[in-house]
Order: sequence, then structure tokens, then C-alpha cells
Amino acid sequence: MSFTFDDSATVGIVFNDGAADALISAADSADQVLRGEGGFLDGAMDHAVEDFKGGYAQLFTQACAIRADDRARLAGVLAMLAEDVRQAKLKAQEEKSRLKKLTAWRQRADARERELASLDPARQSVALLSKVNDPKPEETRVAPPTISAVFSAHDRARFAGGSGGGTSSADPGKLRGFVSQSRASANILDAELGRIRNAWSAFTAACSWVNSGIVTFVSGFEQLLAENAADAVWLEHIAAAFETAGSGSMADIMLNSALIQYAPPGQVGLTDIGALNVDQLKAWLAAPANKDRLQGLLQQPGLDPGAIAKWWAGLGHKMVGRAMEPGEAQLLLIDALPAVLGNLNGITATARHEANLKRLFTEQDRINAELASTPRFLPASQGLSITNPAWTLLQTQQKALDGIRGALVNAGASGDAVLLGFDLTNGSPKAQVSAGNPDTADNVTYAVSGMLITPQSGFNDWAQNAYDLRAKQRDVDPGKSFAVVAWINYEPPTVPTVNSGDAAQAGASRFIADLHGFNAVREGLGNRTPETLHVLAHSYGTTVTSNALAAAKLDVASFTMLGSAGIEKEIRNAGDLHVPAGQVYASEAEGDGLARWGRHLRQDPRMESFDAKVFSSEEATIDGTQYQGITEHNSLVHREDGDGYGYLDKNTTALYEAALTTTGHGDRVLPGERPEPPYVGAAAYK
Repeated sequence: MSFTFDDSATVGIVFNDGAADALISAADSADQVLRGEGGFLDGAMDHAVEDFKGGYAQLFTQACAIRADDRARLAGVLAMLAEDVRQAKLKAQEEKSRLKKLTAWRQRADARERELASLDPARQSVALLSKVNDPKPEETRVAPPTISAVFSAHDRARFAGGSGGGTSSADPGKLRGFVSQSRASANILDAELGRIRNAWSAFTAACSWVNSGIVTFVSGFEQLLAENAADAVWLEHIAAAFETAGSGSMADIMLNSALIQYAPPGQVGLTDIGALNVDQLKAWLAAPANKDRLQGLLQQPGLDPGAIAKWWAGLGHKMVGRAMEPGEAQLLLIDALPAVLGNLNGITATARHEANLKRLFTEQDRINAELASTPRFLPASQGLSITNPAWTLLQTQQKALDGIRGALVNAGASGDAVLLGFDLTNGSPKAQVSAGNPDTADNVTYAVSGMLITPQSGFNDWAQNAYDLRAKQRDVDPGKSFAVVAWINYEPPTVPTVNSGDAAQAGASRFIADLHGFNAVREGLGNRTPETLHVLAHSYGTTVTSNALAAAKLDVASFTMLGSAGIEKEIRNAGDLHVPAGQVYASEAEGDGLARWGRHLRQDPRMESFDAKVFSSEEATIDGTQYQGITEHNSLVHREDGDGYGYLDKNTTALYEAALTTTGHGDRVLPGERPEPPYVGAAAYK
């Protein structure tokens, strides 16, 4: 581009007519080309939509409409820009003329002053006459105009999403035909953009007398062409998807998978993610925003474990012998979000175990790093050092990790322990470990612990109880496979709060969620039967589980209570627990004084009115084998001399009887004694 600066610029304003004319010409040209693009593309668009059906066809039609609207708006902005520059040119000419006239007048006025200062009357007379006939030109300047040219292109949706129940169709050749036409138009428009971009730059440099308002038409023009180019690539992907499918039609869910890179984070659902193949999933997860989106989807409140189980199964398991292992796509998700999947109800136990093992190492590294930079004591105040709460929290979490590792060892002496989840948040760690695989076992027992049992204290013992119960279940029913889940996935009460029901209510909610998840997985795997699931609880765990069983139908085949801390009064009897008639059991040893103390204001489940089947925890000989009686409230007693037994110690009557009740053989238990009335809390036993 070239133009000649005219000499009038020297009289006081910066405005070059040549630069203005070049901008007017560029704007007019781009305006006309934009208005003509519709006729250039309409035929190709009509041809493409003849066979294009479904959600993406609708998006294509919408994109074409947006494109048409945007180019019309941009054309209007450019037409107005050209007119504004024309008016600015006139104003500049007016101001230049005014300045030129004023400059000339001032030169004449200076000459007259010199004549009047002379002593020649004739010259003075001529000067006076000239002054009368030469009035001063206009002194008020012409206000410089302000030029604004605002335009931005609209974004276009390129992902249909949805449940994927429909079918789309297209002729790839016709789509590519539109792409070819669009790119041809893009080349023309790109040249127009370059011309007007340069013209505007030259105008602003050579015509600075004009004020610039809000000017976005250049970036908006660039954005419009970028959207057009993105549409072309998008259509090529659609065409390629149909060509790969080898058909003119395909399921929407498959098309979504091929185009998921176009999905905004808020539009992608679990169905869309589940339909991706391994390569697509790997590419999608590479974007941090997508990983965050997936985490949000998997942590949304009220998530249905049945829907999760179906989604997870759709990702593809793999079988190694009789064992089910996570498939390649599932492993990608486990690597991406182990902390989420390790505790997600509806996910298979084997997958959760894989995720949680990764978390163990990750959490250990985090704790080590934070401990290294966290002082044990805060600065002294009045001569007293205060333990740093942050350090205390890290120590609690460290002990919890140690306890979880120990529980895995104790629950899996045969090498088949499963870490179903753990939670280290808020300084109240929780966990659940299974002796045996609850995904595939014929019989699964959830064993719920009581007061003071946490990952950092007592979890090892409770996992040992799970292992021992499973071993005894195998003895009484050798034809089946078993799993016993050591469940401490709630915050248990301390001694001062054991008579409160708050911890039991909170724990019941978590227990219900976990059992819904268990049932959903088994349902999805096709191995859920009415006799599969059993619940056993000790001490305050009986308060937790009875609340849960009364609140929800969990398809539990039996419920066994050992040394119960009591059942809430609102639960009238065993019939309120949604457990088959005759399959609610309770036992309490004569040597257990702590259970009685813990039942303050709660029911004893051994009461005749409660209608649980009471079995013995005392010393007995059964089928020629001598079993030990329970001597205290604990579930496991560590004494080298063997003096003293807890409810689930090896070779105890209670362990053997619990193995019977949790395997459908409760008709074989030894009857136990019911308490003497009145049945009123701890006061009755003083």
C-alpha cells in the first residue's frame, strides 16, 4: 500500500487523506466480500445437509446460521467504519482549511502591524483599510471525531453430548465438499483481513488527529475466520468418523467419542467418557481441566452406585483365570484419580484395591514431605511450648497409614486382602479392608467395629478378626468362598460419648452408602443372590448397623450382634431391620460388663420383646471340640498365657457361632440366656 502525504498536514493536524482513502477502500471491499459469502456457501451447505441427520447435523446448521449472522454484523461494522472515516476526512479537511486561513490571516495581521508602526501616513492608511476589510477567520477548532468499530464473533458449539441413545447419519463426501468451499472462501476473506488490518494500522499512524474509541473489528475478524477454520476441521473429523465406521450412520454415543475434544467441560458426562476407547480416553485425560471435570462428576452428591457400576463395567474388565482385574481404560482412570476411585461406591473391589495401593504410597510421600517442613512445636508463649496442631494431624495420618498396612497383612495372610478404601481427612481417619474378594465370594460378611477402633488404633485387631471369621466360615461351610470386610468406615465414639447416638447416625449413613455400592457391583457382575450379604457387628457397631438396617432395605441375609452397646428405642424389634425373619442374632458373654454400661437408655437386643435369636458366648463343647468362653468385652485379646478371650478370638464359642449365623446355619447355634427384666439400660445391671 502507498499514498502521498499532502502538504496541508504541515498546518497543524495529523490526518493523511491517502491513509483514510486506503482504509475506506479496504473496509468497503471487505464489506462486499463478506456480504457475498452467503451466495458462495449456500449451495454447498444445502448439499451437505441432504444426508446429514442427528445432533451434529443440528449443530452444523446452527454453526452456519451463526456464521451468517456474524459476517452480516461484521459487514455492517465495516460499512459504518468506511462512512465514519469519510466523515472524518471531511472534518479533517474543514479543520485544515480553517487552520490554513487562520495562519494566512495572522501573517497579514503581522504585516499590518508593521505598517501601522511606520511613520508613513499613506502606509498607515492602507493598513487601516485592510484591517477593516479582512476580518479574523473562525478561531474555534473543528472537534476531531471519535471512531469506534466493535465486533466479536460468537462461539459455536461442536459437541452434541447427551445420553447417546440416538443415531446420526451423513455423507462424508458432501461434508468434505462444504469444507472445500469454506476454505476457498476463507482464503479470500483472509486476504481482505490482511488488507484492512494494514490499512487500519496505517490510518492510526497517519491520522492521529482522529480519536480512537473502542475498536475490536480486527480481532473480531480474526476470531470469525478462526471459528470458520475450526468448523472445517470439525467437519473433517465428523466425515472421518463416518468413514472409519464404514457406514453412513452411526450411534450418537460413538460420534460423541470421536468428537469429545470439542466438548466444553460442563457438557461431558460419564456416558460420554465411558464410550471413549483407550486412545481417546488417554488423550482426553491429558488435559487437566478434563481430569477435574471427571473428578467433579464422580464426587457429585447423590450419585447412584448402580449407575456407577454400570458405567464402570462398560469400561471393560479383564479376567485373569477366575480373578477379575481392571481393564486398560479402567487403569487409566485409576492412575488419573486414585483418591476418588479408591472410595467410590459402585466400583469393583479389585479396582478400588488397585487405586488405594497407589494412594498409600502417594499419601506416605506427602506426609513425609510435610513432616519435614512442619515444626513440632509452635513458638513459646509465656515460657510454654505448644504442640503444633498441623504436626499432630500429620502424626495421626502417619499412624493411620501404618495401621492400614498392618490391617492388610492381618486380613490377607493368604495374600488376598483387599483395601476397599481409606480416608485421612479432618484428623479422623476411616478405612475398610476385606479378607477375601467381596466381588466374587459366594458369601460376604460386613463386620462393623465399635468404640475406639480406628485405623491408627485397633484396626490390626479388627482385620485379624475378619481373617479369623473367614477361616471359621470355611470350616463350617467348606463348599463356598468367603470374604469378610473389616469395616471401620465411620468415626467411632470415645468413652465419654458412647451413650450418644450421633456417631451411630453418621456411621449408619456411611454404612448404607457402602452396602448400596456393594449390592450395585454384585448386581452388575451378575452374582448377587439373596443369601450373599451378611452383617456382623460388635459393641457400638451394633448401634451403627441397626440404625442402618432399620433405615434402608439393604438385602442383608442375616444380622449378628456381639456384646451390643444397645439398639435405639425407636427400633421396635428385629422386624424393623429389613432382615429375613429369624435371621437376627445376639450374644453377650457373662464376663462382658462393658456392653451393659454402654447400653445406657438403649435396648438390649437379647430382650424377648426384641425377638432376636440369642446364642451363647460361653465355654462349650460342640461336636467334640472344646471352645472357650468370652471373658471380656473386646473382640480380640492379646495375652501370651492365653488367659482371657474376646468375642472373635480363635477357638471361642462366639467365633464359631458367628460363623454359623453368617453362613446361613443359624439353626445350629447354642441357645443363650436372655437378660432378666427390667430391661432398662445400665442401671439394670448395677
